[in-house]
Amino acid sequence: MNRGADPAGSLYLELRARRLGAWLVDDTRGAGGVLDYGIVVDGLQSLSAVRASSVMRRVIDNENDLVRLLANERDPDLRAIRKEGNCG
Repeated sequence: MNRGADPAGSLYLELRARRLGAWLVDDTRGAGGVLDYGIVVDGLQSLSAVRASSVMRRVIDNENDLVRLLANERDPDLRAIRKEGNCG
């Protein structure tokens, strides 16, 4: 069943393709977002400042959906992305 575009899934796939890590962390800002978690992106130093800023803006804009995606370990798309990323 196609539920339409999944920007968080596409963004996560792009992060993995760029060899960046995306991890859930406790929300230290106290913003009380989804499940009180935030996202940390590892590896941004490998990108230009402009590209890193663009990636972080997109992560911030999609943070709640990314948190939901990363928190859902049963998501078959997430498992497939992780498995594929570990093969390369």
